Amino acid sequence: MLNSVFPRNKPSPIPKIITTPEYIAKGRLKSTYEKTKLAFEVPWMGVIAMAFSNYPNFYNALWKYMHPLSNSIEFELLCKRLVLFSGKKIREFKIKSIIKNLENIGYSNYEIKQISEMNKVFTYGNMPYLIMATVARIFLEKGELINVNNFTKKKKFSSSPKITKLLLIEEHHADTRLKEIYKSIKKNVGLPFINTDYRAFARWPSYFSLAWENLQPTLNSNQYERKVSEIHNYVIRKVLELPNPNQITSKSILLAAKKDKKINEIKKVVNLFQWLLPGLIANVAFMKEQLN
Repeated sequence: MLNSVFPRNKPSPIPKIITTPEYIAKGRLKSTYEKTKLAFEVPWMGVIAMAFSNYPNFYNALWKYMHPLSNSIEFELLCKRLVLFSGKKIREFKIKSIIKNLENIGYSNYEIKQISEMNKVFTYGNMPYLIMATVARIFLEKGELINVNNFTKKKKFSSSPKITKLLLIEEHHADTRLKEIYKSIKKNVGLPFINTDYRAFARWPSYFSLAWENLQPTLNSNQYERKVSEIHNYVIRKVLELPNPNQITSKSILLAAKKDKKINEIKKVVNLFQWLLPGLIANVAFMKEQLN
């Protein structure tokens, strides 16, 4: 039923994504970025949130739901459940460890642990962004969150992730080999940009090359698409169960989006991220298993 109401559909054509990088953001935009990272307890501003920030009325209205949600036990539990669910689905593949390969080319245990810590940042940090994309899509497509129970506030709130700043290898930084990998990612994932996760892993180019070469053949299989669709359906189902004590409505989000005078564009951008994030999460889970 959920699959027919909120199907996993790749937008065609892919909407143009306009973002302002964190290091350029100033004033109100910089404040929005910092509030988002603090609430989601992540060290980076996701491309989705940077894209949403171009539509201030829409993002502010959405944030009226997302901000109190992000400080709740319900949100924390859903993030953890998404990690467990996606990990379980990806472990159904026969994933070969690449640790021996890394050791053979000179990687130390310390370096492999660093890569694992980076993977952990995205394993957990992608979940708030997926939840936000899903909430936005539901509201924009006239769905409602009908659970009026109160949020259960978290007892502790940590604003200091273990990794506080990411070193990203941008496309214009890449050498010939890394440019080939980035080109392969765009082709196989079907996107015109490189997600933050991949740019962070590219800090270790020989590792990233090996990890991508092992992951890439899986991406076009029917089994892969089934697993990603299961992650998509799971998050739709669980988000629809979330509390909505302030009774934020689809109507209020749509009215805010209309004030930005780009409502059709906003819908396409939201759909893009709600489509791509389950696949990105699956890929990060796959790369996590490679390090076991």
